[in-house]
Amino acid sequence: MFSSFAQYALFALAVNLQYVKAVMVESVDGSFVPLSFVARAPGEGLAVRMKNNKDLAYLATVLMGTPAQQIQMAVSLSQNHISVASPPGGVTDQSYYNPAASTSYIPGNAAANITTISGGTTTGRFAGETCTIQSATSALSFTYNASVVLTDPSVSNDVFPPGARAILGYGVNAPPGSPPGTSLIPSFLPANFTNAVCGIEMNHFDDPFPDGILTMGAVDSAAFTGDFTNVMVPSSSVISWSIPVDTITYLANGTSQGVAGSLASIDMYHTGIQVTNDVARQIYSGTPGAQAISETTWSIPCSSTFPITLTFAGKPFTINERDTIIQQPSGMCTGVVTGGATQIGKVGAPFMRNFYRQFAAAKDASGSVEFSVGFAEKKQAQTPATSVTASPQTTIKPNPSATSTSTPSGGAQTIQSLPTLVLIVVPIAVMIFL
Repeated sequence: MFSSFAQYALFALAVNLQYVKAVMVESVDGSFVPLSFVARAPGEGLAVRMKNNKDLAYLATVLMGTPAQQIQMAVSLSQNHISVASPPGGVTDQSYYNPAASTSYIPGNAAANITTISGGTTTGRFAGETCTIQSATSALSFTYNASVVLTDPSVSNDVFPPGARAILGYGVNAPPGSPPGTSLIPSFLPANFTNAVCGIEMNHFDDPFPDGILTMGAVDSAAFTGDFTNVMVPSSSVISWSIPVDTITYLANGTSQGVAGSLASIDMYHTGIQVTNDVARQIYSGTPGAQAISETTWSIPCSSTFPITLTFAGKPFTINERDTIIQQPSGMCTGVVTGGATQIGKVGAPFMRNFYRQFAAAKDASGSVEFSVGFAEKKQAQTPATSVTASPQTTIKPNPSATSTSTPSGGAQTIQSLPTLVLIVVPIAVMIFL
């Protein structure tokens, strides 16, 4: 075993090697992964660009297989695995993943029968495949041996948003009975992590920079201002990154009214704000001209004044008509709030576009892991993902229902190029420091 001094020296040596692609450490599931993807490590994190498909979905390009196939995946925080669409019968569209064209594809015998984000069921089979997630500039990447769900061709494409051929899940726990490597989160978290974080910026399709950036391992200080309001994820929550909403505030005939909130999934995969049918009826009963067009959806005049405020940990966050009124292709307008929620509601992209978020995990001395979701005000300037303006910052461990301030990463050097892993320097470190 290395002495503590040798371990430190090895780490310092590795960080200062300009031609090492990544410092490798053992992960939660036993594999070796880059250390730069956790907040406690030096570096800027892995900034994954999410293409905005007309505000309907945010898509990340993931490389699957050998040779690599570029697959457009809709990013989801509540889904805890990668589900890959199978082309309908007779379709030869090359945008679909083709396992027959990959030498790294490993057929699986385990059947998958998983409840989807939308409440339906995805059926298919688990299979092994190499997946690579790249930064916006392709300067950094994260490759791991994933267990993905290849869905049956009969699975409705409604599961996959427009333009998506798979769903990239950042959920915390893998589905019950799934093979190792099913969940992305434990695949890049080192076993001895203390604090870890992902930062997310999302923009509107008509913004100067319409896309989003998901930074694995850091938050981007160039994208937000002020402190985070952090909310702890209840240990009893069955859906990843679900937090309590204190209240929902709306206008009823020009007067501000509030209704108690509930536990809600925070996920850009969701296209609106879903509450129970009773709460939705209460909100629209005070909206002039609102009419129910289904059990869960209401039409409202396109010229309505319709702000919605969600309060988390005592702090209100308001979105306005740009995101609360949705014009349909027919010209009719509907409200962003819908009914249909049962145990857990949904807070989706229309809300998330207006604020910067951090999704954090912290492990205490006993080994227990706590998860939290934080919100901060976005800076007005839109920054392209391919430019370098400021290094993302790491964050301190969030306190329950409180604000926290980001702390600098210490200006450490960025680890770059050449695919030589730091494992090759181990003999050198042993000879010098043991």
